[in-house]
Amino acid sequence: MKAVLTFLRSRRYLAIIAFSLLQGCSLQQHQLNDLAQTLDNGNASQVLTEVAQREYPDRDLAQYKLTLGLLRAVNGDFAGGIRELQAAKTEINQLQALSISENIGAVTVNETLRSYTSTASERMLLQQLLILSYLMEDDLDGARVEVLQMQELAKSLPENGLSGLVSSSYYLGGLVYELGGETDNAMISYRQAYQVMQTSKITIPLVLQDSLLLASKQLELKSEHAKYVKKFSHDVKSPVRNKSQLVLVYWGGVVSAKQQRYLSVYAPNLGYNISLALPYYDNHYVKPVPWHFSVLGKTAETEIFDDVNLLARADLDAESADIYAAALARVIIKQTALHEVKKNDEDGLATLLLNITSMVSEMADVRSWNMLPASIQVQRLALEPGTYYLQQPSLTQGLSVTDIAPVIPVLVNATASITDKVANSAAESDNGFSLPQSNTTLANDKDNLVSMDDPSSETVAMTNITDVPVVVGAKPLVLKPGKTVLLFYSSAAKKAYYTLSP
Repeated sequence: MKAVLTFLRSRRYLAIIAFSLLQGCSLQQHQLNDLAQTLDNGNASQVLTEVAQREYPDRDLAQYKLTLGLLRAVNGDFAGGIRELQAAKTEINQLQALSISENIGAVTVNETLRSYTSTASERMLLQQLLILSYLMEDDLDGARVEVLQMQELAKSLPENGLSGLVSSSYYLGGLVYELGGETDNAMISYRQAYQVMQTSKITIPLVLQDSLLLASKQLELKSEHAKYVKKFSHDVKSPVRNKSQLVLVYWGGVVSAKQQRYLSVYAPNLGYNISLALPYYDNHYVKPVPWHFSVLGKTAETEIFDDVNLLARADLDAESADIYAAALARVIIKQTALHEVKKNDEDGLATLLLNITSMVSEMADVRSWNMLPASIQVQRLALEPGTYYLQQPSLTQGLSVTDIAPVIPVLVNATASITDKVANSAAESDNGFSLPQSNTTLANDKDNLVSMDDPSSETVAMTNITDVPVVVGAKPLVLKPGKTVLLFYSSAAKKAYYTLSP
């Protein structure tokens, strides 16, 4: 009994209390993973509300800020998203050198005692979302700063494997330079995107091919241009000055969440098998496919730049050796401590308590930026200058860009507002484009008709001959000669945002 009293007075007893609290942290992470998967339904607004109300331990601050920043951005609050994402980046940079106390806790208890610092691909995607957000705020200088920081970050990526190789981030970097008239720097970024795709053995999208061909032609890099012409089996003409460019960036789906499994291994110095808690990703996941939309009545589709699920698995592969070594060392330390307690434990109670504590406290770190998209896709189109509109003409037709001004009809037997049931059915798939349902109204008589020129109205819903609600952006998309419009669509919110280049 003396051994039990000694044990209860020791720091190990305090640790048991801490271990029980850790189970709550693990449960919270699994709840967050479940919440992330609901983004497939396009309910980013609701998820944002729930996440903003949650409390997180200090060690999860970076993960919380990343999540909050992404949700604010895809819901259209780009300024708020920038604030959260910059806070996340500051926290991550400060945590790159882990404290001694955190290392001790992770070695003796479990990996969740470390502060979350993100993975290589997550840090590259953080830069991408900041670039997109600054562009949506019409802040080209701010976007350029993030491109420079991304290029600096790329120098610290693992030398082997695919971890951190996010081709779409490089492509957007090239677009930022292009918008600023820096063709030479744009060429460097496009080359980097090309090199990443070659390493990843991804089919080079036509969008990137044309960017490389055009930039090398404009810079009169004859040898390099000829190499691309031979490689891609086509050339491009210089863009017509009075044409407009529409660049669509599509974030589709939701990335997989990490899971936990136990691996039994033999420990020679102990003489028996021990069980290690390790994170893993399921081998099976839905592979990305091109996203279909229509422009002026013609079907178009995006091109896949990044399979984020593949990047997430590459990140874990890059860290797996260190994770395994830490888990092995941790369990051996716990088992060694258990043997020491046994020596002076007369009635076995202390041994029992420590054994239970060791098993309960052994958890894998399944934290991740789990609300990232499953894929990132891009398309680029040349259009005549003019006024365009974004709409969803039917449940089976995706995002539509049209130059026909919508005519708001008088609806028979329509209600004053779209019910949740109708609104939800109108946003049936990732290919559906809709603006916030709370800002959507239906006109049921002449008094309720909303003018497209009314700046106070964000959206107007109509019906076509099939009585399917059509959601139309109240503010037209104006394309100016020689200018580029960036259109950002997220399936997590089923919303599209656009901005003119400066």
